[in-house]
Amino acid sequence: MNDSTQCMETHCERSDYRPDIHGTLIPGRQKRLLSVLYTAGGAGPHPVVLLFHGIPGCERNFDLAHFLRRAGFHVLVFHYSGSWGSDGDYSLTHDLEDANTALDWLLADEAHGIDKHRIYAVGHSLGGFVCAHLTACRTEIRAGVLLMPCDIGRLPQIAAENPRAAGTIRQVLEDSALWLNGTSGEALLEEAVTHSREFCLEGLAEPLSRKPVLCIAGSLDVHTPPELHCAPLERAVQNRGGVMFHMVSYPADHFFSDCRETVAKTVESFLLRCIV
Repeated sequence: MNDSTQCMETHCERSDYRPDIHGTLIPGRQKRLLSVLYTAGGAGPHPVVLLFHGIPGCERNFDLAHFLRRAGFHVLVFHYSGSWGSDGDYSLTHDLEDANTALDWLLADEAHGIDKHRIYAVGHSLGGFVCAHLTACRTEIRAGVLLMPCDIGRLPQIAAENPRAAGTIRQVLEDSALWLNGTSGEALLEEAVTHSREFCLEGLAEPLSRKPVLCIAGSLDVHTPPELHCAPLERAVQNRGGVMFHMVSYPADHFFSDCRETVAKTVESFLLRCIV
């Protein structure tokens, strides 16, 4: 046995709390949600991040999950009902139900060293819509991060303000439905319009004004332009006297393709400040 091999074996023997990954099927209203929990190294309990991807989930931000795990967070990523192997049919309403199911699973878990008093939510695109609702409605979520959020509830207003931008959302719904079970672009559009009042993020301004919220926008984002999605929420929170809502913009596209590490560091810094 050479010295390096001996060193590695000794290190493994002494490391009782190594980083790990746990695949799990979370039981929900639509049956099983395909999920993965990234656990951080070191003795727990650890703060945990619920990470929500967008529709249909082509970009699932697993690199951000790894980044936050290295910072000491457990990270739970799951796939909404009717997407990526999860049971059931996909809908915007089911997205919100699934988020609550995932949070309840974290709160009930006793096997992975989760700090139940330090739970945070991060969501990208339509996952930002999900994240905002969960952060507003559940007291267990201490802070939220919205990455290029899609305010799907503002679709009627967006159509009036910028028909081209509304057309982009409609096309995304059409294209995404090809990946999803039990839905169509027309069904998703009808659901968004029918439930626009309760879906609209501005309606969450009061509860969001009482929590730290970081909104990261992309000035090159053609899918969810910040002036149509982030800015109305920011104004609504400020009108409620909220001073913990922070908006940051980078010269990036909807997937922050060329500044992912910068965005990850911004999210990490924000969440670490929330822990203190």
